[in-house]
Amino acid sequence: MENEENKMIFTFDPGEPPADLAQEEAIAAENEVVLDWTPSEEPFTAPDQELSDVFEEDEEEAPDAPSEPQPKKPVTPMKKIKYNKYLVRRLVALALLCLIVLIPLGKLIIKAINSSRKVTTENVGPLPSDEVAVHKVPLYYDYSKPAPESAQNDAFFENAIILGDTRVVQLLPTYNIGTFHKVLYGTAVNVSNALTYDSVDSEGVSQTFASALTERSYGKVYICLGLNELGWSYPEVFEEDYDSLIEEIKRLQPAASIFLLNIVPVDESRYSNDYIKNSRIEQYNAMILSVAQKHSAYYIDCFTGMADASGSLSDSFSSNGFYINEAGGQAWWKYLATHTVDPEVYEN
Repeated sequence: MENEENKMIFTFDPGEPPADLAQEEAIAAENEVVLDWTPSEEPFTAPDQELSDVFEEDEEEAPDAPSEPQPKKPVTPMKKIKYNKYLVRRLVALALLCLIVLIPLGKLIIKAINSSRKVTTENVGPLPSDEVAVHKVPLYYDYSKPAPESAQNDAFFENAIILGDTRVVQLLPTYNIGTFHKVLYGTAVNVSNALTYDSVDSEGVSQTFASALTERSYGKVYICLGLNELGWSYPEVFEEDYDSLIEEIKRLQPAASIFLLNIVPVDESRYSNDYIKNSRIEQYNAMILSVAQKHSAYYIDCFTGMADASGSLSDSFSSNGFYINEAGGQAWWKYLATHTVDPEVYEN
C-alpha cells in the first residue's frame, strides 16, 4: 500500500482479482481509494481478509492502556509511634493551657456576677442628718482576737441594729429575748446582696439594710452572715465581698462600732450536706476574723459560745442540728450580752 496525494492505493496481483470486483470498486470509490491492477515486481501474498474488513478495523480506535497506580509509600511502625507521641504532647499542652486560662476566667466571671448583684448605696437616700463623730478606735484593743467576756449588759443593744440570715430570727424582740433597736433578717441574704436585699424586720415589714442605715444614726452595727455563702465555689469571693460590705457600712454609719458575728456550728450527726460542715464553717470564720481585723471591727466568737465539748451545736440548742430553737436563742443572746466592748476600757 502506497500514499499519493492523500489517497490510498491498493496493488493487487492481476492473476488473482477479487472475487466480487464490482463490490470492491464501489467500496474503493466510497473511501477514495485507487485500485492498481499493474503487475507488481514483488510476489503477491493474498490478504487474509476482505477490503471492507480493513476499513472497519481502521475506524476502530485502540483503547488506551490503563495506567498503573503509583504504590503508596509505606509508613514504618517507628514513624507511627513518633507521630502518636507528638499528638499526645500537643493534647496535653492544650489541656494545660485550657486549665490555666479557664480557672482564673471562671473566678472573674463569678466575681463579676456577684458584683453585678451588689449595689452600692450612693443613690439609696441621704445619710443621717445628725452630725456624729467618726468611730474612735480603742488604742489598746487587739482586733486579731475574739471579743473577751464582759459583764452582762442588755442595755448595750438599745441603739444597735443587726442584719443576718434566718438564724437571727431567734434574736427578735417577739421572743422576749434581746433588746436590739432593729433586727433585719432574710432567707437568701449574703455578703454580696446584703445592702439591697429585701429583708424583714421584727414587725414583718420588708426593708433593705441600706435604707435602714440611712434612717438614723446607730451606735452599733451587728452583722451575722456567712451561712448562705458556705456553698460558694470560690470561698475567697466571700472575704472580698464582706470587705466591700463593711466599707459601705462605715460610709453610711461612720460613728458606729461594727461587730461581726461568726457562724454558729451545726450538729453533723443530725444535719449535714456537702458544704454545711463545721470544718468549712471554721474556714469561713477565719475569713470573718480577717475582715474584722482589717476594719477594726469586733469579732464575736458565737461558734465557741454555742458549741458543746465536741465542737458541734449543742443538742439542747436545736431540734434538728441546724436551726436554733428558743433555748438556743436565749443562750445566743446571753453570749452576745456578755461579750460587749466598752472602748473606754482600752484607752488607758
